[in-house]
Amino acid sequence: MQTNGAINEKNQYVVIGKVLDTYGLKGELKVQPYLRPEAWKDIKRVFLKRKGGDYVPFKVASLKFHGKERIILRFEGCEDVTQAEGFKGAKIFLPKEELPKKKKDEYYYFELEGLEVYTEKGTNLGRITGVIEQKPYDLLEVDSGRLYIPFVKALVKRVNLEENKLIVDERLSEL
Repeated sequence: MQTNGAINEKNQYVVIGKVLDTYGLKGELKVQPYLRPEAWKDIKRVFLKRKGGDYVPFKVASLKFHGKERIILRFEGCEDVTQAEGFKGAKIFLPKEELPKKKKDEYYYFELEGLEVYTEKGTNLGRITGVIEQKPYDLLEVDSGRLYIPFVKALVKRVNLEENKLIVDERLSEL
């Protein structure tokens, strides 16, 4: 139901992953994806950024899946582990307009943050201030932790991005 990705409002870049470590000796990187892994297969260019640094573009030379939760990525011009070492810890970004298409009932985290939460009868429960990624479902943080709502169809009835609203099950009005 959810796709991660926090947005940097100033530059309109969305973080889509983080470089965890090098992989092998040929310049490959082990990446923690914040998008569902299959959404990466059409990405040809990404931007890397370190805290306080600039967004630096890189062309994707190769990409493969490593288990269910990791990606192995190599950039053009990065041919050995020594070059790859410099990328460890960097965040991977895409411009907002280049994000992969979403599936039905799938949202980027930045789209959910700021939505007003209402019950089916119209009671306002607050504003989504964050999304906490965990298994088996993500939690919507309301009013900086005053309330947490599991992001599951049984409780979240509708997401209306145009009206800036998230409609939840009426039972949540009792919280």
